[in-house]
Amino acid sequence: MDLTKMRSFCAFNIKGDALVRALNKCSENDASAVENYSEIVNILLVKGQTLGEYFHELLLYSDSPLVGECAKYPTDLRIKAIEYDLGVVREVVSVNAERLKLEIAENTGNKAIFVMPDYENGSFDYDAEYFLDNIRKNGSGIFAKYRAFTFNGKLKPIENPDPISLGDLKNYEVQRRQVVENTLCFLNDKPAQNVLLYGDRGAGKSSTVKAVFNEYKALRMVEIAKEDIRLLPELFEILGKTGLKFIVMIDDLSFAEADDRFAALKAALDGSLSAKPENILIYATTNRRKIIRETVAEREIGAADAIDESMSLSDRFGLFITFSKPDKLLYLDIVHKLCADKGINVEQTRVDEAAERFATRHSGRSPRTARQFVEWLYSRIELNLEY
Repeated sequence: MDLTKMRSFCAFNIKGDALVRALNKCSENDASAVENYSEIVNILLVKGQTLGEYFHELLLYSDSPLVGECAKYPTDLRIKAIEYDLGVVREVVSVNAERLKLEIAENTGNKAIFVMPDYENGSFDYDAEYFLDNIRKNGSGIFAKYRAFTFNGKLKPIENPDPISLGDLKNYEVQRRQVVENTLCFLNDKPAQNVLLYGDRGAGKSSTVKAVFNEYKALRMVEIAKEDIRLLPELFEILGKTGLKFIVMIDDLSFAEADDRFAALKAALDGSLSAKPENILIYATTNRRKIIRETVAEREIGAADAIDESMSLSDRFGLFITFSKPDKLLYLDIVHKLCADKGINVEQTRVDEAAERFATRHSGRSPRTARQFVEWLYSRIELNLEY
């Protein structure tokens, strides 16, 4: 195997990868070949992968414009370039550790390499259509590897997004159904609306958005802080090129009077010369009926104007969904359902009394308080502690 062929990749942008560089340098007739062999072993053992598995993941998540263009507009020449690269990878993966060590020993005269540990070469049997089909379904690069991101001028993947599911959320079925149905319209290329979820703290607004995101694997989500709203046009430009479906989430939305972010969000929703791409919806949450915060003087001087401004933003959300704080009966019903999920089998009167005490000591009755209480109760029961 001529390892210098690793330098001839035409379609996949992987020449800068650490293991690929190490393989290239293994063909050099000096001590660096031994050092680079050790780098290959180190990378594969740390990742717990065979050489074939490593290359599969590397190509699957590479950000390669030529492969991306071929997924959209395939031509014979583009497909041949991809197949050439895959042929090189197959040759490399077929080289086991003993054969590579023998080549290095012959090139460098260094027999000490034979006492170095082996790696597993595994197998690699993928064609161009496999990678093209994956790009069509899941995108490429960072979007193929991750589904959730934050944005503050740069996309940062979220390694472990909140795993909450729709089944974890109790009651508020009418509100959640509206979000689910709107999202299904979006995923099926039907008219869908930007959504504003309004209500008391802990009522399940953000959890509903996250649970819907987890329900539909074709979705991607980008969370942007309200402080970064003015960066929305930049974010739209990035996401609009992918062809994937994105929910842009803005949590706890509110503005001070004369806040330039207010105008930026209005323009992003509706009214900007450059339209929001069709593959993006905005789901925002707020605790305030009037999104604009006013000073006392402003309320006295221009209350009507402030209301008009607040409504001008709210109206740009096609769906306005209200999550109200639960009364005692609804709160306890949520507690009972969460206890059932946890397998907690305790006399109901005791649970209700403890749940009420917990809500009083914390931030009052809410679905969030109910969940916190049940987790607290479960731990105390498991450890045989008083509650």
